[in-house]
Amino acid sequence: MNSVWRKETVSDIVIKYLDFRGKTPLKLGMNWGGGEIRALSANNVEMGKVNFNKECYFASEALYKKWMNKGDCEKGDILLTMEAPLGNIAQVPDNKKYILSQRTILLKTDKAKIDKAFLYYLLSGAEFQRKLQANSTGSTVTGIQQKKLSKISILYPENIENQEKIAKILNIIDAVIEKTEQAISKYQAIKKGMMHDLFTRGIDIKTGKLRPSFSDAPELYKGSDLGMIPVDWNVEKMGNIGDFKNGINKDKESFGFGIPFVNISDAFSETLKLEKLGKVNATEIEKKIYRLHKGDIIFVRSSVKPSGVGYNTLFTQDDNNIVYSGFMIRYRLRDKEEYIPEFYNQLFRYEGSRKRLLCRSTVSANTNINQENLKLINTFKLGKEEQELILKSIRQSNLLINKEQKTLVKHQKIKKGLMQDLLTGKVEVKV
Repeated sequence: MNSVWRKETVSDIVIKYLDFRGKTPLKLGMNWGGGEIRALSANNVEMGKVNFNKECYFASEALYKKWMNKGDCEKGDILLTMEAPLGNIAQVPDNKKYILSQRTILLKTDKAKIDKAFLYYLLSGAEFQRKLQANSTGSTVTGIQQKKLSKISILYPENIENQEKIAKILNIIDAVIEKTEQAISKYQAIKKGMMHDLFTRGIDIKTGKLRPSFSDAPELYKGSDLGMIPVDWNVEKMGNIGDFKNGINKDKESFGFGIPFVNISDAFSETLKLEKLGKVNATEIEKKIYRLHKGDIIFVRSSVKPSGVGYNTLFTQDDNNIVYSGFMIRYRLRDKEEYIPEFYNQLFRYEGSRKRLLCRSTVSANTNINQENLKLINTFKLGKEEQELILKSIRQSNLLINKEQKTLVKHQKIKKGLMQDLLTGKVEVKV
């Protein structure tokens, strides 16, 4: 380290903790409501930001004065969640009034020693987070006492200008990351709207464009069990165009080694991520019975979470030794020349198709969908050429999303490297 770095504890740089954990309106003889002052809890304080889209209580001016009797929040002050979850760091985004609520404290720092933005990055860094966890207590829910937090050591440059420079560099990469995340959200929203149009209007194979809507050209549509559909489409039961088969059931001791298998969490991607699959010890007969083939669509058959049931993914490998778990159900189209597996995988992931499937599910300890109910679900039957045109549009949309997601991963790696270098003094920042 060429510049001078100082090693101190958290208590050396914090001049005041605003900690109101355990305080409630009832204990103050008051109630929530009656005003527009937000109460920030660990629910709102995420790593890197305060999320105002999540539910929070609102308070009156009278409750605020009685509650926040040790000081006010100021823009840039450090927010820290002390448990459930432990260690989320954010800065107060503005100079509005806020009440500090459940499991969240605020750090008022010595401005002559440390820059708020620099401290935010320092406390977000891997080294401080590691120390935070090391000093935590609890098994199911981990938390940290204020006195233990105060004793955690930190390392920072004495020169405030150095701190500001480091914070500015990291802030720039954060801005790039945020912009990329916004682009991903925008493209995903566009895709969602596009999927609705593609699976309700389809594409005219003569023009290569979306058909006009029913309201604009009713003559291009006809009535069906699935509502108004293009005249070139038909409705067919899933059981009439493909076959279902439940997955392999094994005892707990059979998992963790053996051959790859597809489970619930694997179905949330459009195609399988083979490198993330778990392992199961299957016999040769089981491998033969439950082996996946290229073009198989795998649905979640049973899940604790109702929203998880019916998610599907596509198996695209030629040669493999991969099976699927008993929580899954395999769907194999009978004629892959007439019915393109990739198209039907996308169709089943479409929100309208998922709603039809969930209507057929049953709830006990888990939410389930069985083969007989799946066979009766209606789906679309349309020409292969139109299937290809619809797939082309979806692939183009996925290319945009995937490109931004790869860019996001690259920027996140850059930020991780910068934090490792700049927050430890490994790389000197010249003012």
